[in-house]
Amino acid sequence: MHNFSQLLIVLGIAGLTVPFLHRLKITPVLGYLLCGVLIAPHGPFAWIETEAAGAASDAAASITMPEGALERFGELGIVFLMFMIGLKLSINNLWKMRRDVFGLGGCQVMVTALVIFFVARAFGNGVEISVLMAACLSFSSTAVVMQLLEEKKSEGTPIGKLCFSVLLMQDLMVVPVLAMVSVFAASDSDNLLFPIAKAMGIAAVAITLIYVLGMRILPPLLNIVKPHRRREWLMSFVLFIVIGSAMLTEYAGLSGALGAFLAGLLLAETEYRKDVEEIIAPVKGLLMGVFFLSVGLMVDLREVAEHMTWLAASVVGIGIAKAAIMFAVARGFGVHRRVAAEASIMLGQCGEFAFVILTLALSAGLVPRGDAQFFMLVTALSMFVTPFVTALAPRISKLLKR
Repeated sequence: MHNFSQLLIVLGIAGLTVPFLHRLKITPVLGYLLCGVLIAPHGPFAWIETEAAGAASDAAASITMPEGALERFGELGIVFLMFMIGLKLSINNLWKMRRDVFGLGGCQVMVTALVIFFVARAFGNGVEISVLMAACLSFSSTAVVMQLLEEKKSEGTPIGKLCFSVLLMQDLMVVPVLAMVSVFAASDSDNLLFPIAKAMGIAAVAITLIYVLGMRILPPLLNIVKPHRRREWLMSFVLFIVIGSAMLTEYAGLSGALGAFLAGLLLAETEYRKDVEEIIAPVKGLLMGVFFLSVGLMVDLREVAEHMTWLAASVVGIGIAKAAIMFAVARGFGVHRRVAAEASIMLGQCGEFAFVILTLALSAGLVPRGDAQFFMLVTALSMFVTPFVTALAPRISKLLKR
């Protein structure tokens, strides 16, 4: 029954606590993050100590969440978020956005990564560690930013389109970064060209396979299944396609979110697009909430108190640097000053893929445990403060305009 108690906590937060906080003008994203901090094993409730250790400690333990309990559900939240993004696009629209995605987004990633690389080298880090730090810290959080845009109904605005274009390019760049981790972890690191080329080749084959099979198989399958007769048939079919695509890209060494995005693009070309959006939206919303809970669980208040100065300096420094670079690149591509300013502020945090990259690098022995934990905490805190900073974005852009 212990697992059911954890599920009860999640459902209680999603169905009672977050709606109550929303009435207090606290966004759902921030509500889930706050709840995650409170129920973490190192959160405030875990510090409750009484003389009668028996009943009191059991009560305190019952309202805390063990580490790792929500990890897989959080990953599913990102997967379904990317699927919904792909579902709202089409292949033709994506091709029309190629300048912002590959041009502007590509420049943002490369310039940000170079700046962070040289900063890491200036602090005495090795080349491999500096490259990995530059790669993972240059990404922003697709989950946080797209959720905030969705809450504000801003996905179709110029700011929403600009943020989405940059985030999509960052998600695509996860492919070579994951390849770099495997290359750096290999014992024979003299010749890096062949392993990187092999990883990129596998990536291209996996993406092409999903696209070709999807275009040829999906329409006939939908006609055979006839999901319009029963909505539960359509839901089962969509879950199979989304999770199957995510597993296929993960097996190829890519991001599962990329496979889900491709599945969304393919289903967007079918007549069932609106039906799929209606039945998947609640599932996506709950899983995204679980993801934000898992981020809140990573915020160890004791570690924050112990390293307050360095953590604050890192979060603020990375945020300002990323926002400044994004603003300069966007202006260079002719984006309006106000749009560039607000989008830059929204994209100033670190992203969820930093957790994945740092975990892989730690398991491969590429990054010291203390450094990996520190930067994971920086990532979690930067995501945590994003809703507060984003609320100030319009005011900051007005000041810049003056």
